[in-house]
Amino acid sequence: MATNKITLICKKIIPILILFGASLTSIGSSPLYRTNPWVDSNAMLTMGRSLLHGLIPFKDIIEQRGPFLYAIYAGAAAIKETSFLGLFILQVFNLFIIYWISYKIAKDLKPVFLSPEWIALLGPLALISTSSFSFSGAPEEFAFGSILYLLYILNHWHYNVLEIPLSSFFLLGLNLSLVFWNKYSLIGTFVFFFIWVAGAFLYNRQFLKLCQVICFSVLGFLSISSIIILFFTVNGAFLDLIHIYFVQNMTAYGQTDTSILARLWQLLYLISKAFRTHYIIIIIITLSWVKALYQKVDIKIELIIFLGSLIFLAMPHWIINYYNLIWMPFFALALMRLASSDCSVQVENHISKFSAKFLIVSALIFLPFINNQDLNRLVIRGETQAINGNKYRAQLTLAKQIRTNLRKGHQPSLIVINNIDPGFYLTTQTIPKTQYWHRMNMTYQQLPSMYQSFENTMAKKKVDFIIVRLRVQPKSEIRELTNQINVAIDPSLRKALWKNYEIKSVSQNSKDESYVLLIQNLTE
Repeated sequence: MATNKITLICKKIIPILILFGASLTSIGSSPLYRTNPWVDSNAMLTMGRSLLHGLIPFKDIIEQRGPFLYAIYAGAAAIKETSFLGLFILQVFNLFIIYWISYKIAKDLKPVFLSPEWIALLGPLALISTSSFSFSGAPEEFAFGSILYLLYILNHWHYNVLEIPLSSFFLLGLNLSLVFWNKYSLIGTFVFFFIWVAGAFLYNRQFLKLCQVICFSVLGFLSISSIIILFFTVNGAFLDLIHIYFVQNMTAYGQTDTSILARLWQLLYLISKAFRTHYIIIIIITLSWVKALYQKVDIKIELIIFLGSLIFLAMPHWIINYYNLIWMPFFALALMRLASSDCSVQVENHISKFSAKFLIVSALIFLPFINNQDLNRLVIRGETQAINGNKYRAQLTLAKQIRTNLRKGHQPSLIVINNIDPGFYLTTQTIPKTQYWHRMNMTYQQLPSMYQSFENTMAKKKVDFIIVRLRVQPKSEIRELTNQINVAIDPSLRKALWKNYEIKSVSQNSKDESYVLLIQNLTE
């Protein structure tokens, strides 16, 4: 009896321990590495730290992502404010949630070769093993579990939306809310799902049940949304939330003066680009659909919501690789569906269960390194440079310079005028003192208020230091370095910068990543 109990515990615990081990090497925020160098993760951690210190997003400090993502990073900062350790803990927790949902899917698929505990590892594998995972910490990473939960519900109820219980619709509404307030452009899967649901109930004339579904789904959505709306309303920032998170994000990006045909062409081009980047994954997903159709599973709704995910993915008019994480839950389901295939009975004749488990473990450990070249840019703790030669030096060196040039007890203030936060707020352990504190990915024409804010900040010397990124080898002669800085920044900022600040120091991480520290000059 005792032996059986130990065996059962090992059966449950070993896959979880393996998953944790894989997370240590594949997540850029891992304590194995000196820092997560991704500018977006650093920017979100700065937002989280600012929220922790009482600053209100969109009112006191401006960024583009959603308040739920800021809350995640605030939780990370609450755990550990001086590093990415807190974020790593929350990312591992997110992976465990994905593993749990994957386990429920695997149980429903009734695998005959491997146990659900091992099949479920393929869910997290789909997240961490592709190039889209990059350094980790993207909004899509924290939306992965919600999309996978939707796929679980569909699979569990055999793709018959009429049979889904009201309690599940409440939870689906809740998950929609989590995704919506994380990054609203990620909701395509849910939008197309609920449109399909409404059509199915209307077609079957189940009007009362449709009303109930709407009520429970809306209640689920409001369970999170009401808290967020209340928070911003109480803090006098509700209109700021609407203006920045919705209006600015919708109007600042992309072209709006092109024809419908041109937009359709661009949409198809961007979706094809995503497929080209991950063509092997598309093949695997397609094979899983062929298997489902062969087994006479009606997967029309899965195809529709997959299309919805891609359409919303391409709506911002460009695709950055990490955006693709939002459709990787379909990859997770495809892997589990194929691994649970009936052909595993034949496979068992040629491969042992131990060998199959070994393959899954090997995939978890090695596929991230094979597919994700950004891991080569991470500096292992205790080392001075990454495998590709990148260093994590500029942030630490210039932070030391900043502390050296401060009055005792004075908190440093700074802005980054031509780049997303590269980590200087973290290394200096300060928070922004101005609304616009780093350059978001928008030009002067797209967001003039940001550049005007930078100009005003420098003209009135509201901050002690200015950070400028150079993507070229910095010159040693001041005049040449000044010219490099002028090329790197927006022309509207040059006059205010040179009138009120002077070059203090330069530090370099790689050939295309150097930072210049400028300090207030003494002239009035």
